[in-house]
Amino acid sequence: MNIDVIKRRIEHCINLIYENDADLFNRGNYEVTISSKLAQYLFLEFKEYDVDCEYNKHLDDEKRVDELNKNIRPDIVIHKRGTDENNLVYIEIKKEQDTRNRENDYYKIQVMTKNDGEYKYTLGVFIDFTKNKNDLIINFFINGTEKND
Repeated sequence: MNIDVIKRRIEHCINLIYENDADLFNRGNYEVTISSKLAQYLFLEFKEYDVDCEYNKHLDDEKRVDELNKNIRPDIVIHKRGTDENNLVYIEIKKEQDTRNRENDYYKIQVMTKNDGEYKYTLGVFIDFTKNKNDLIINFFINGTEKND
């Protein structure tokens, strides 16, 4: 699937959250509530894939970033379970109020999207959700490098 098409679909789903579920940002909900809602919209856009929240498996083992010396649970992945052949999108999200571990999230995305790495996700996305949609930040990663053009 073309990268630009994937990006447009993801951006469309983010827009749907702001159109239909903006109250989630005003209620002080946990990040997982927002990522779960985003996953619902992504499921409708990527029906040919599995869309999973907090998916911690890599084949039959734990998903792990050795450089961080820890197992990880991505906020959302778009993939086919049980194989590395269709790892499409790896997503980490934050709410603007949560300034912790952003560097770790960026690093995880970089590792997960490297073409010569173990996981080889086609696209990585970091979404910084804000109450005001105009302040929203979306960073895209391809082959371990941030690409926002």
